[in-house]
Amino acid sequence: MKKKLITLVLSLALVLSLAACGTGPAAENKTPAAEPQVTEAVEMPEEDGQNPIMNFVGVYSTEYNTEALVEVEGADGAKITVTWAGSPWFHTQTVMSGPFDPETLTMTFADAVLTEYTYASDGSVAEEKASDTKGKGHAVFDPENNSLTITEEFESGNIETVYAWGSSPDMKYVSNPDHYAPVTAMDKFQVETVVAFNVRTAYLEQNWYALADMIRYPITINGTELVDADAFLGYMMDKTVAESDRDAMLEEDYLDMFVNGQGICMGSGQIWLNDPNYMTDEEPTLQIIAISGIVDR
Repeated sequence: MKKKLITLVLSLALVLSLAACGTGPAAENKTPAAEPQVTEAVEMPEEDGQNPIMNFVGVYSTEYNTEALVEVEGADGAKITVTWAGSPWFHTQTVMSGPFDPETLTMTFADAVLTEYTYASDGSVAEEKASDTKGKGHAVFDPENNSLTITEEFESGNIETVYAWGSSPDMKYVSNPDHYAPVTAMDKFQVETVVAFNVRTAYLEQNWYALADMIRYPITINGTELVDADAFLGYMMDKTVAESDRDAMLEEDYLDMFVNGQGICMGSGQIWLNDPNYMTDEEPTLQIIAISGIVDR
């Protein structure tokens, strides 16, 4: 993007130079009447038909799962689409547009509309809801730092967000809906947002009662076989989660979890899930088949 700005500036300088100097030595024989050519040369870049926002077109992002796509709109306007994708199942998009001032590198908008999207497990939009109000503010481009600052104006105060050039590595979108097909026919949305979420929460909160109902018995923990929920609860009364295992599970975002023929792995192996009804006519159900990271208090 910087190269585009530099090229534009050099092109303007070259036009001015040619207009002032003519065609080399022959310019010495010209009369003062040729001087108005300088004014014509200065106006040439305004007649080339290119929208000045072209120098800033592209994707900018923050570290909070947010991207801003800058596009050309009309002869002198800009369109910015801000997408927040902290979850693959729910996104928000704010679309704003307005005139772009090449002198201040500022786009002013008064038509921003926020739309919420809820997605199905195959990536299709299950629900779309747009806001009734329109937002206003301005966006300023900074070519020196390859950044974009969007300021949204509200009655309670302004909110300013700085975007750096480039896509966000943390944006989350619905991936292959058959990711867990090797072990279960359960819908991917349900695997991640219901089962895995609840298992992770119970493990981190050391809610042994909740976890007891999610286990396929018998289960062996630290060499001890537990035949039912009562045995599990009795064993876990004086147990806790080791700090290193807790840290591993904290990093689990339960999205596209590791899966093989044995089951679905959570964390770095703290929990393994499997479906006893896989390849049958029974309703898909995921149960815990292994738990690790359990130590004495």
